[in-house]
Amino acid sequence: VQGWHLATTFVRVVWRRILGQPRSSRWSIWTELFVEGTRPLPVFVRHWETCISPALESATFLDYFMEFIARVFHPRVRMESVTQGCPRPMTWVWFDGQQAASDAPEVVILYLHGGGYWAFTGKSHLEYVTRMVKAYNKTTSMRTKACIVDLRRAPEHPWPAPLEDALASYEFLQHGVGYDASKIILAGDSAGGGLCLCTLMAIRDAKKQLPLCVSVISPFTDLSRAEGQFPDEAGLKTDFLCPEAVTFSAKYYLAGLSADAKHPLISPKYGQLHALPPILIQTGESELLARDSIEFAHRLEIYGGTVQLEMYPDMPHVFPMFEMLGLEDAATAVQQQADFVKGVLCGSLNSPRRLKIMVHNDRTRSFDNMQAQLSKGACNLTRFGMAQVTSSPNMMRS
Repeated sequence: VQGWHLATTFVRVVWRRILGQPRSSRWSIWTELFVEGTRPLPVFVRHWETCISPALESATFLDYFMEFIARVFHPRVRMESVTQGCPRPMTWVWFDGQQAASDAPEVVILYLHGGGYWAFTGKSHLEYVTRMVKAYNKTTSMRTKACIVDLRRAPEHPWPAPLEDALASYEFLQHGVGYDASKIILAGDSAGGGLCLCTLMAIRDAKKQLPLCVSVISPFTDLSRAEGQFPDEAGLKTDFLCPEAVTFSAKYYLAGLSADAKHPLISPKYGQLHALPPILIQTGESELLARDSIEFAHRLEIYGGTVQLEMYPDMPHVFPMFEMLGLEDAATAVQQQADFVKGVLCGSLNSPRRLKIMVHNDRTRSFDNMQAQLSKGACNLTRFGMAQVTSSPNMMRS
């Protein structure tokens, strides 16, 4: 059945391209094939635990494939896997002959991988993290390394195991490796992005030194939603993620626990978001988890935080990872991340109470209207499946 699905997807995508009617003019043909080919068929969704879940859990080949891709596309990259003397297995990524001077300060990216808290090992994200390191080196003029943590996974290790791994890794970078907290950047995607935000609040609540900043893509910030609270299929033509994937992830993460899904260290959207460092959030404008990003960014602004929300039209879930599929917006997003870190280092992003909804370039549709509506105090975002939200009067225009 899956083979038939992939074959018909190929024919359908190629035919649309011949007719000049691609799913999105912003996509390459490879991006379109990937999104449509990985979107699960209804028959698989109905039997998630017997079809899709085992397939993803066994997809360890991605570890080797993405490491191979990273080495091919980035010949000067250096990688080292460490399993001894650290709280969890880690993969370090850096470049020989970095563009920054040898005596330049060093920053480290602590990367928490996505996968719904139950899939992947982190090595599956090596190509993306390698591009992050390369962009940060070039833009910030600082030597950059990345540390990808192999988090424990649900349902064998439900909450709070991944959170404990993230906190232990953060402590290890400081006391085991010697990085100052002000030189650590928290980053992650999807569930890993949500975990970054939970980790940030846990660090603050423990009255420990906070990291320099946080950069997340398509973060999973609300695990309490039911399937009926997500956009319908007609509104998800540019995403491969389905509501069932999100609800099953929440089910696995909270397996056998009495914890409330709205606990702030499970669903960071419901936390007290005061006294946090600058946060960058990147998401597809119409992806399944767009609402998670918008609502978290809005609540953070109300709490007086500095947040830069970047929304990209027609982009699927975790789209910055897909530059190798010819997706130009993925390259733009990674460069925006590097520019954001540079701004934090220069002190230009530390002004209080700042919500910035970015306009990236001539190809990206402006969000000025949305920003203006928020500034006036109300914005109806029903297209994202959101209820009406109210803004504080101190919101600044980008």
